[in-house]
Amino acid sequence: MTGPTPPPGPSPSPQPYLPLAVGNTWTYACYLGTPTPGASTFPKTNQVIGSTTVGATLTYEYAEQIPSSPTLSTTQIQLLANDANDNTVLYGYMANPTAPPTVVTPTIIVAASPGPSNAPFDYPAEGGGTVSRVFCCNGPTNETAFGVFTVAEYYNGSHTVRSATDGYGYARGKGVMEEDHNFNNPATRIDCIITATPPP
Repeated sequence: MTGPTPPPGPSPSPQPYLPLAVGNTWTYACYLGTPTPGASTFPKTNQVIGSTTVGATLTYEYAEQIPSSPTLSTTQIQLLANDANDNTVLYGYMANPTAPPTVVTPTIIVAASPGPSNAPFDYPAEGGGTVSRVFCCNGPTNETAFGVFTVAEYYNGSHTVRSATDGYGYARGKGVMEEDHNFNNPATRIDCIITATPPP
């Protein structure tokens, strides 16, 4: 015996821009200035180092290494989760891997469908206040070990790219393929290009 055919459900959502699983690691070759053939590089790594439950949500401890020069960097641990619509949501921070979480209002920081260029994606800062963030557009990365990626480009520090401090290029299902730090300072700009990603 068969019943009525159920109405079609929503189309399967594409995979999130930032895959989150404990152990996922992204490594980069960072250049002081714009990447050029033969330029010297220094490494950096982003990694999911663990998981933490915030309220009823399992979040992942995304440790991002943020270089300010070839010899100096800091690490920020964000508590992130991908929701049912494949948005990446920030739930808080950890000061170090053994610290208790600092919970913030859940805020989308990478959208599955970010909307028009120049859409704001501000989020709570680690020490209080707000990080200005803007979705710029979709564009190409510089050449990487895997070729050129089309990425969703987000910029922190301003609502205009020309005033931003940091830029992130997300490829769907792969994560950040290129990062820029000190973005609008040609003398100290750091461009980090992906060299290894988590397995699919």
